[in-house]
Amino acid sequence: MTTSSVAQNSSTIDRGELVGGREYLNPSKWCTSVGKRIFDVILATILLVFALPFMLLASLAVWTSPGPLFFASNRMGQWGRRIRVLKFRTMFHRKELGVQLTRRGDDRITKAGRFLRNWKIDELPQFINVLRGDLSLVGPRPDTDEFLNTLPTYLRPVLASIKPGITSVATLQFRNEEELLSRVPESELTSYYVKTHLPRKVGIDLEYASQASMFTDVKLLLRTLLAVVN
Repeated sequence: MTTSSVAQNSSTIDRGELVGGREYLNPSKWCTSVGKRIFDVILATILLVFALPFMLLASLAVWTSPGPLFFASNRMGQWGRRIRVLKFRTMFHRKELGVQLTRRGDDRITKAGRFLRNWKIDELPQFINVLRGDLSLVGPRPDTDEFLNTLPTYLRPVLASIKPGITSVATLQFRNEEELLSRVPESELTSYYVKTHLPRKVGIDLEYASQASMFTDVKLLLRTLLAVVN
């Protein structure tokens, strides 16, 4: 599919269809339960211990280019609270990063950074975010208030009630997001993201949240692991 056809086909889909039906506006009790928080803390602690050797190797890889070890991006957390999401730095260190969206072939990404991003190793520090209470293991990926404020008004409080997470159904379905965005002209990138891509992801995640449980979260974490390995 050509670049122009991607943008054209996506723009013909009504915005209301992308964000799901009204039945998806009621997250399950699991999403805001104490049980989910306990589940997150216990599992994140275990995963962090197993991830430490990979994080050590990732640290050595990051330091092959000048700059800080971590990149902390400002995102919108649960109930509109601002959080700083941790990642290993995968880009050349610059004061101004430019556009907040990343596409395949982005020349800001270092050679080591491409490897870390492909294997999702750059996101391992987010287990620390989970322990701090900023993120859940499973939940909509955190985004900036600039992008989230473009969503329909009735959706924003629903999304804000759910703690953002490391992985989600939309994360798996759009695992090739950088490839998809690379097909969109750079001048139309932000417009395409806020009008088409973001509402589509939010709709998928709200549908999942309406029926989420500990069992579905475990299944999704296993699917995420298999997706990374494959």
